[in-house]
Parts: sequence; C-alpha cells; structure tokens
Amino acid sequence: LSLSLSLSPSLSLSFSMSSSSTNASTEDSKLRGGESIDGVAKRIKKLYPREYFRKHLEFGIRTDGRKPMDIRRTAVSTDTIKSADGSSVAKVGNTTVACGIKLEVGVPSALSPKEGRIMVNLTMAPLSSPSHSKQAIQQRFMQDKVTESIAVTVLEAIQNAHMVNLEELCIKEGESVWVCYLDLVCLDYSGNLFDASLIAAVGALKSLVIPPTVVADDGEVMLRQGSGSNLTIIRYPIPVSFIILEKKHVVADPSAEEEQFQQGRISIVYSIEGDLCLLKKEGGAVILQQQLKKCMKVAATHAKGLAKSLAVFASD
Repeated sequence: LSLSLSLSPSLSLSFSMSSSSTNASTEDSKLRGGESIDGVAKRIKKLYPREYFRKHLEFGIRTDGRKPMDIRRTAVSTDTIKSADGSSVAKVGNTTVACGIKLEVGVPSALSPKEGRIMVNLTMAPLSSPSHSKQAIQQRFMQDKVTESIAVTVLEAIQNAHMVNLEELCIKEGESVWVCYLDLVCLDYSGNLFDASLIAAVGALKSLVIPPTVVADDGEVMLRQGSGSNLTIIRYPIPVSFIILEKKHVVADPSAEEEQFQQGRISIVYSIEGDLCLLKKEGGAVILQQQLKKCMKVAATHAKGLAKSLAVFASD
C-alpha cells in the first residue's frame, strides 16, 4: 500500500506499507534533512489532522492500522466489585468501563405493578483521558450531556432486547420491587464509549444476585438468611457503533481521534441469537442503504463471534 500526503508546497510525505510489515527499510526511513518518516507523519498529523485521516481512509486504512470495519479486541470480567450486588469491567480496545449495581427497595409503577426497574447512570473519571483532565472544568456541562445520552441509549438497548424478566425483581406485587441502579464509570477513554458501557452493563446484570426477602405485616421488606438468586438472562445485547467521516466513509468501533471528525453516528445492537435490538442514527450526515446493510452485517457477525469467545455471554 502506497500512501502520499501533499498538504502544502513545502510539506509532503510519501511512504509504502506491506501486509507483512509497516516498517520502512533503513535506507527509506530518513527524509532529506535527516528527519524520520515517523517524525514527519506525527508533524503532519498535528498540523493537518483532518487531511491526515482523510488520506488514510481514501486508501482503505485507518491511522491505527485497522481496516474500516475492523473492531478492536473486546474483553469483559464479572464480579469485580465485591461491595456491589453485581459488577463487571469491560474493555473495547483501551476504553475501559466499570459497572456496579446496587439494589434498593422501591415502589412499582402503577402500569407495571409486578415489575422492578433498572436505572442507568454514566460518569467519566477525570483521568480517563488527557483531554478530560485538562478541560474537565470547561467541558463538564458538555460531558454531562454526552454521558446522559449514552446512559439513556444503554437502558433503551437493554429494554428493547428484553434482556431480563423484570418480574423477577418483584418483592410484593403492587407494593415493593427491587430497583437496580447501574452505575457506569469510564476509567480509560479511547473512543466508542457506548459499546464498552453496554457490554459492562450486560456483564453486571449477568452477575447480579437478588437477595432473599420477607415482607412484614406492616409492609417492611427485610432480608432473610439464605443464598440469593441470579436474574434469568433472556437475550444478550451486543453493540457495534459506526461513525461517518468526510460524508462518505463509514468506520466501525471508532477511536477517540476519529470521533473528533465524525459527522454522524450509527449504533447497532444485535442479540447473540441474531435479533436486531436497536438501531440508532445520530448526526446529519447521510448513510447509503448499501453502507447501512454492511454495518448491520458486521454488527450481527460480531455479536455471534463474542458469544463464542467470551464465557460471560454463554447461555444459562
């Protein structure tokens, strides 16, 4: 693969990459003036970031070496927070999200007297990325809006997938139910926060233990001795997010750098059984029908692949 960047009359860069190695040969590793190709590339990326990303996409490769539809490695572990009723930590690439669930007794909805409730909250640790630590105060309001939107979408995906039977959270019909508070915290941010957040939430719900209870005559709910029970998982919703760049390029699992230039976003959630649970489009950029079909195929394939590779998504 040959890549040529010409950004100004005085600044240009040309280099080639093979499928087996991206390292230039010794004799080609220096440009005139003694500066290395890597040094010039970093300078171009800093001075002309949009052009740098656009040139890569025109050659069908991303700046981190992935192809447009490549998804970074996904990992999840459960029972990671001993003080929580259910917990997990999920990673998509380097983006890391921890989820802890606390159960509280609440009053059921009048429309659903036999069903418990799930509430989702997402926050970003100040040190989750350099940009957040530097501009935490100035961007706090904007971050709250973004995280609130992601939290709403996580809950929407869980509900649309009918992931759990909410009636299992009922303590006494019409009087008391368990309310699950899912607290998500982004510990390390490198793009695609929604996918990591939903996977962390799914892992935490998978590990949730509901304690045994007894209801007194006055309606007070008290814990009793005995082992708790896990929620029955009906479906596992697995997300893949895509962004639109330069109004025509679509890439999966965007990095934080790519998200700076996004003009649209598509979040697709499939169950491991192949059922479409959520398709959400944000932003004004148009996506072609052919591109959308390709995204849906990638998302469905990824969901099935995770079911085979991660034990947490194994059927009960």
